[in-house]
Amino acid sequence: MQVIAITGASGFIGKQLVTELVRTGEYEVRALSRNRQRDLTESRFASAVEIIAGDLNDTEALRKLLKPGCTVINLAYLWDGGEAENLAVMGNLVEACRDVGVGRLIHCSTAAVVGRVREDRVTEETPCNPVSQYGHTKLKIEQVVVKAAAHHYFDAAIVRPTAVFGAEGEQLKKLVNDLKMGSYWLNYAKSCLFGTRRMNLVHIDNVVAAVVFLIRYPNPLKGEVFIVSDDDDPDNNFAYIERFMLRVLGLGDYRLPRISLPLWILAALLAVRGRNNINPHCVYDSGKLRRLGYKPPISLAAGLDEYARYHRLPDSMQG
Repeated sequence: MQVIAITGASGFIGKQLVTELVRTGEYEVRALSRNRQRDLTESRFASAVEIIAGDLNDTEALRKLLKPGCTVINLAYLWDGGEAENLAVMGNLVEACRDVGVGRLIHCSTAAVVGRVREDRVTEETPCNPVSQYGHTKLKIEQVVVKAAAHHYFDAAIVRPTAVFGAEGEQLKKLVNDLKMGSYWLNYAKSCLFGTRRMNLVHIDNVVAAVVFLIRYPNPLKGEVFIVSDDDDPDNNFAYIERFMLRVLGLGDYRLPRISLPLWILAALLAVRGRNNINPHCVYDSGKLRRLGYKPPISLAAGLDEYARYHRLPDSMQG
């Protein structure tokens, strides 16, 4: 049985990934945890997951987590740590993987490393220009993984999801809360301003499926980068998603017709606010992964429907 060792298993992606790996019954799943007692009570971990107490600063715990020839999934990021600390713990993981002799490391990064680019279509070959500290740090972490793969310490791949959403996730939560409880006029103004701005969403099931696909991929991945997005769907834009949520949440649409403002106005405002991606037309192309044979299991529409019904208002409160 193939051993899968996971760091960051208690996060949004991690929990869903563990659930899927356990469901298949194909793997011996091991997870590193800073709070072992909490995770022992997590139903999706159950007895099928071996939980190793420790963190990425604990070299002894890392060596307990890893097994020769195993596949490592790194989902961890120290949100309360800076660049130096995040690079240090990534170095700890790479060193432990090398010393133990793991087979493959799959590192979950983010499309935010691309930053501000002029191209409307972003691929893995697009030069990165991050403007946020988060984007800079994530890009440097990627480079640590790529360097290790180049030195043949182990096989490796990097996954760059776009904006990951799902019932228990943070993406779309503000939009839904604003539509439910926010100012009608502010929501209307935002609808006019954002218009058809690309949302770059990707459903959590599709991200998990991409990771599982790379776990199973039989050929060397050689430190390659793979974007995971649902941007092939033309409806992955603010106007469509807002109308979808209004309808499925049981809320009425605006009484006034929307005024479509030029998207360059939005781009200018995003730039002033220091946002990472200010191109309203930007899409992230996941064709490279799909050409290897990856197929997303859920459509954007089905994912949005699942999300909206999870957050739906009680019938007595619908307008």
